[in-house]
Amino acid sequence: MQRVIRMLDNSKNHRFFIKAFGCQYNEFDATELANELKLRGFVESTLDEADFVFVLNCSVRKTGVDRAMGFIRNLTEKYNKKVYLSGCILEADKKRFGKKGVRFFDLNNINKLFGNELRATNTQLPTTSKFIPIMKGCNNFCSYCVVPYTRGREISRPFDEVIADVKKVVASGHKEVWLLGQNVNSYQCTCPTYSVIPAEAGIQDSPHGSPGTTLKNTAGPEDDGLIGFADLLVKINDLSGDFIIYFTSNHPKDMSDEIIGAIAKLPKVVKIIHLPIQSGSDKVLRSMKRPYTIEQYLRLVQKIKKKIPNIKITTDVIVGYPTETEDDFQKTVTVFKSIGYFQAYINKYSPREGTAAHKLGDPIPWLEKERRWRILNEIANNK
Repeated sequence: MQRVIRMLDNSKNHRFFIKAFGCQYNEFDATELANELKLRGFVESTLDEADFVFVLNCSVRKTGVDRAMGFIRNLTEKYNKKVYLSGCILEADKKRFGKKGVRFFDLNNINKLFGNELRATNTQLPTTSKFIPIMKGCNNFCSYCVVPYTRGREISRPFDEVIADVKKVVASGHKEVWLLGQNVNSYQCTCPTYSVIPAEAGIQDSPHGSPGTTLKNTAGPEDDGLIGFADLLVKINDLSGDFIIYFTSNHPKDMSDEIIGAIAKLPKVVKIIHLPIQSGSDKVLRSMKRPYTIEQYLRLVQKIKKKIPNIKITTDVIVGYPTETEDDFQKTVTVFKSIGYFQAYINKYSPREGTAAHKLGDPIPWLEKERRWRILNEIANNK
């Protein structure tokens, strides 16, 4: 690390390029990293002209890691670029990247990259991105997912910090505000000026559901109430300015009546809900460690459509999960035809070392995964 620090100390006029793979969270981190580099005297440039290349990795699927590896291999072997890597990285992948001469850095402790005093966290930097993280990490541990291992457990950002960032984004001229989190529905924090009352969870009979909340003002700071996602939407909607609110991603188990009601009644909240299903088979969902049944999921969708008649529902689904038979897949086809998704993000399963599903192997041929992908894509995305 000392060698890295020496190279970066004299940063005036150094040119940089940032490549973010994967989710909107990485896009936000890329924007904030660019802000800090510019404050340090770096100049943003094209990839060809860059002295330093910063890569934010995504480890959700092996294919994503392979794309990042190919990108980095090209830079280090052919063009001798200095490459710095952060984002979601499994320990096993670090070994692969390290062989290419990549330097690793921690976005949550960027001080070490520059070797001198810096603000405690990059969330205090000037926010110019329309993407605003409200939480990080995940507590769900789905069998196919690495996020809890790379991003850690759920931590919600303080209510006042989120509101302050929204105000900055709106003041900078953005007409869209995107609230980000691995599971925004489970957002909660303590706020001294508000208290909350309990509410029912989204999937009522799921033992894993987290209660939603409803905001009410209190008389004094002595009340330390938990602020939930519905409350946050209410507060942001009430801010002055001409803007609209998006959010991602949701979990069916935490889509509470209060969140549905907030989406329905708040004019600035876009009437789109991304509700990942992942499979239409209860057997596969159990193997995936998704804590709901298809019957519960369909009841939730019906509730949403009844409350918000003009709603657009999008989803994530995985085809070719190791335990998915043809019968399981046909159940997913039936659900897709029944719901009529506005859009579906269809992923072909790829095993990830370090996840629970990795031990199941990868028995379904790639050509079969592609066939299943085409069938669902035709139903959901080729209207």
